Amino acid sequence: MDELVKQFVERVNALKHLLPILPEEALYVCFQWEEEEMIFSISKQGMHRKWEVDEQKAVTIYGTKEALKSLVDGELKLQQQLRLKEIAVFGSFRHILLLESLFHLAKPYRHAS
Repeated sequence: MDELVKQFVERVNALKHLLPILPEEALYVCFQWEEEEMIFSISKQGMHRKWEVDEQKAVTIYGTKEALKSLVDGELKLQQQLRLKEIAVFGSFRHILLLESLFHLAKPYRHAS
């Protein structure tokens, strides 16, 4: 899971066309699964790993390791997983929409066979 999230962070930081939709002030994203969690900040300065979160500017995504993997890997959209009750998301509607856009726009490119 760590490696997948790391790859997602690298994609977000490399895709310069995402810059206009990134917030000026940091938004904290907390991925939680089983007994683990990973926290990141997202802003115009990029996406970076953090160890503490500002609760006022945070979105928390709870789910199984498999559900979070399919989200970060672009297999299923955030809203699809919410409807299937595979994940739970807590945060403002605006921040959740931003994350959904980032997951979609930064999903890995797959070659057609």
